[in-house]
Amino acid sequence: MTALPTLTRLAEALGVALDATAFDRFARYRDLLLDWNQRVNLTRVTEPTEVEIRLFADSLLLVPYLRRFREAHPGTPPRLADVGTGGGFPGIPLKIAMPDFDLTLIEATGKKVAFLDAAIAALDLPGARAVHGRAEDLAHLPDYRGRFDLVTARAVARMPTLLEYCLPLLRPGGWGLFPKGRDAEEETAEAANALATLNARLLAVDPAPVPELAGTKIVVVEQIKPVPSKYPRRAGLPAKRPL
Repeated sequence: MTALPTLTRLAEALGVALDATAFDRFARYRDLLLDWNQRVNLTRVTEPTEVEIRLFADSLLLVPYLRRFREAHPGTPPRLADVGTGGGFPGIPLKIAMPDFDLTLIEATGKKVAFLDAAIAALDLPGARAVHGRAEDLAHLPDYRGRFDLVTARAVARMPTLLEYCLPLLRPGGWGLFPKGRDAEEETAEAANALATLNARLLAVDPAPVPELAGTKIVVVEQIKPVPSKYPRRAGLPAKRPL
């Protein structure tokens, strides 16, 4: 097994069991990410141990929620969309940890999509794909709108804007899982109108259970019924005029 001591310790603390294949994929992913990052702006995290903490373990905070959703909805593998994924976070670490999930990585920058395609191929991740486009546009297409069981996004926008990007992708009963910083409660309060307008409700704002990730909180949202057809508004408006 490839040595990733920090990730090993944090995964155990989070209750996430990773086998030798998963650790090998994480090591290859780290190396590929840092190599490509010299040419494409994928991440500001460039120290290998920090990659294990701030990118890999931080992404794995969502594993317990994915497990809980799968247990409540047995049968077909759940479909997860990762909006504005950049270098593949949190989607690719989640796919490595839970290979049975179907993963769609949505990214608007072509060079980052090229990296995602290369990573999916190099890591041998069946059931994962990268899509070049904006959520505001894709969410109006029948192949994407209301087609996902779970949606996530990391470091994309504040909650009111983020919800308009993401929730139209969810089916009723689906969950939005959003890693946020220390002001998660403040952002969530700002999003009260967006939640009501988009027919969703807040389920939880949970702090990270390990000290190394103390700055992260997970906002959990449930889609109650379909999002009104006018949302998301055209590109630029969700950020310029948040709900």
